[in-house]
Order: sequence, then C-alpha cells, then structure tokens
Amino acid sequence: MEDHRQLGKLLFSIGRLQATRADRYMDQIGLFRGQGMLLKFLDHHDGLTHSEIAERLEISPAAVTKVIKRLEEQKYLKRQPDPKDERVSRVFIQPAGKKVADDIRNLFIKLDDCMFEGFSEAELEMLYSFLVRMQANLQQDETYGKNKP
Repeated sequence: MEDHRQLGKLLFSIGRLQATRADRYMDQIGLFRGQGMLLKFLDHHDGLTHSEIAERLEISPAAVTKVIKRLEEQKYLKRQPDPKDERVSRVFIQPAGKKVADDIRNLFIKLDDCMFEGFSEAELEMLYSFLVRMQANLQQDETYGKNKP
C-alpha cells in the first residue's frame, strides 16, 4: 500500500463504528458502555475492592465508585464491608447483575459476528496476528516519531 496512513484512519473509523454500535446495544439494556464493562468484569472477578477494580480496569477510583453506585441502585451489585477491614468495601455481583452480564456478553457476540461476517478462519487468524503486532508496537515505544523527521 502506497500510503499506510490510510490504514490508521481506517482503524480509527472502525473503532468508532464499533463503539457506536456497542453504545446502541448497551442502550437496549439500559446501561452505558462503562457500566457494562464493569459489570462483565465483576461477573468474573467478584469480591474485589473499589481500588482493585480501578487498577485492573485502568480507570480512576472516582469513576469506579460512581459506576458501582449506579449499578448498586439498579440491584446489579452489592457492596459489603471487608470482614478483615471494615474501612474497605468489597463489590459483589447480584443475580440480576449476572443476568445482565449474560445479556451484554450475547450482545457483544452479535457485534463481533457482524464485524467479522464473511471472513475465513485463516483471514481472522492473520488479522489477529497483525493487530497483536500493532498493539505491541504501540505499547513498546510511546515516543515513536519524537526523534524522527
């Protein structure tokens, strides 16, 4: 390809389209994407503290607390004091939250099926390897281009 910069624009566009579609799917179940992400995460990591959740999801503790509060109001999560340290609370997914986490999982399967429709298994494996390499390149050197003309 003569101008690889077009690929970057295309990847950015795909990411935006995927996020827009994900937001529409999340609207169907009455949640924002961040709420769904946290709920799906807790479905597999029950009983963590606010700070542990923030660290693992790489978001601010204040944002985590805000989302947890909203999900707790909807009866999807429950905070309980840590038995060893009552200053700390642990977050547990509730049955209604597990149901919604399953709904979210199914919506994202639908999104992936749409996005990858018509791709062969070999094409998907090749695309995966390319994307992993691109991710590694970006993670490896955040200063790329600073010292280059």
